[in-house]
Amino acid sequence: MPRWAVVTLVVAGALVVLVPVGIFVGYVYAYGENHKDMRFPSDDVTVARCGLDPATRRPVAELSITSGAVRDGTFAVTVGFLDGQGATADRGTGAALEVAPGATGTTVVTGTKAFGRDAPRCVVEDAVFASTETSAATGP
Repeated sequence: MPRWAVVTLVVAGALVVLVPVGIFVGYVYAYGENHKDMRFPSDDVTVARCGLDPATRRPVAELSITSGAVRDGTFAVTVGFLDGQGATADRGTGAALEVAPGATGTTVVTGTKAFGRDAPRCVVEDAVFASTETSAATGP
């Protein structure tokens, strides 16, 4: 086989392997750059206090929500109340209405049923942000 044919086959084989790898690496890099500043509403929520209501023995979580959003909005937060084994024994949902950007809102989430003797551990399971501002394009 002539030398030029061997060189052509090696170059073509290398391109068949390296071009898709290069495209994949470029895609992964671009995807990471586009999503590096992504913000999740659950990042804005902290559990300020977790305990039991002394009268009803239901679990109670006091939440502090510091909005990192760029618009006013409402946060709906689901809290899981974990027992001593780490299993979810109850859940509750609370809302902080009209929280301005950079401002802090609070809400109290109460479980639906009486808890055991031990204090629960409160975990933010989900947080959803919905903007309450209307767009200038849809205004009068």
